Amino acid sequence: MAVFTNKKELITALVLPGDTVLDIGFWGQGVGVDSPEWVHALLRARAREVWGIDTSYDETKLPGGPAHYLRASAESFSLNKRFDVIFAGDLIEHLSNPGLFLAHAKQHLAPGGRLILSTPNAFNLFNIAEKFSKGEPTVNADHTCYFNEKTLRQSLRKNGWRVERIDFVYSLGVLHRESWKKKILNGMYWLLSLFTPRFIETLAVVAVPDAV
Repeated sequence: MAVFTNKKELITALVLPGDTVLDIGFWGQGVGVDSPEWVHALLRARAREVWGIDTSYDETKLPGGPAHYLRASAESFSLNKRFDVIFAGDLIEHLSNPGLFLAHAKQHLAPGGRLILSTPNAFNLFNIAEKFSKGEPTVNADHTCYFNEKTLRQSLRKNGWRVERIDFVYSLGVLHRESWKKKILNGMYWLLSLFTPRFIETLAVVAVPDAV
């Protein structure tokens, strides 16, 4: 179990230079596509080959042209290719049916491949504070579900996956302009991580298909 400052650190630690990667939900990652800190660009800079799937994107701005991109749902995509890594950054909490996504991801993994996904931690410190102050924490209007460590493990297990590791990420993004309150919260996350990471902002999971 590790604590990463941001997704750039996570990608450097978990994606290998020789990997072929499928980035699902690559377009809507909160950073301009011209930025070198766009998560998809970070994957392209790290891995040998990177493909992308999203429901909407601008073909004129795709890095390297449209050959490695598909406009499709994470719950119903089909490619005639297998990947060493399927990367889904802050995606699963937006889906209507996470089980369909997990099934299609499994079909597109090469032997020995792995799924890397991140999702907001339902029991992060910010959510707990807002539960006391507001009654309910602030939620992205497009989110359909919450996950914590236990429910994410269970969801993966029920869909035929085995969790290899769960890590945590405490910054929202490499270039995200965080408020002074969030910067204070990051300091608290760092202090908490000296004792336990379980109140930190984001969960990051590496899972592999269950052999059973």
